[in-house]
Amino acid sequence: MSTDERFVDAADPEDTVGALLTYAELLTTPQLARLYVHVLRTGPVTVDAVKDALDLPHSTTYKYVGELEEQGILTRHDDETPALLTVEPIHLTLDTDHGEVVVTPALVAAIGRQVDTEDIRVFVDRQGVPKLAAALHYALRVRNGELTQRTAANKLDVHPVEGMTIITALKDVIESAAEYDPYLDPAN
Repeated sequence: MSTDERFVDAADPEDTVGALLTYAELLTTPQLARLYVHVLRTGPVTVDAVKDALDLPHSTTYKYVGELEEQGILTRHDDETPALLTVEPIHLTLDTDHGEVVVTPALVAAIGRQVDTEDIRVFVDRQGVPKLAAALHYALRVRNGELTQRTAANKLDVHPVEGMTIITALKDVIESAAEYDPYLDPAN
């Protein structure tokens, strides 16, 4: 596993596993993912602006801000009044037996979209986050002209209608994420 060195001292297993757990939390908690993406997209931003924009309870907003701040993903700039929040685009690379897997803000955005996009929420409920990551991978390949939407849906190994539906839903995520995810390859 490798990550941006701003977040993790690779020689410290506690920090490394802690960062991995934070990324896992981002990938399994849609509200936390939404908060991260909102700050990335609109930051610097105040805690109250985040709370209002995302319609989160006060305590939940501060809990999520604290979690991300503790792991070094979010920075609270207390020299401003009120304090401003910023985040950097995450980039997590996992080396697996099946090849390299990369997590960027686009996947976090897809997780966050479960809150307001029924097609993504239903897909994750039925297929899980790993399948959503695969769907995003194939949706990016469709965007880049490497695959047709039908071929991408077939590669997902889900019902063709479900595959086409999620690929379509992820097109909006990718279009939006292209504005703030520096790791997305530019469309051809």
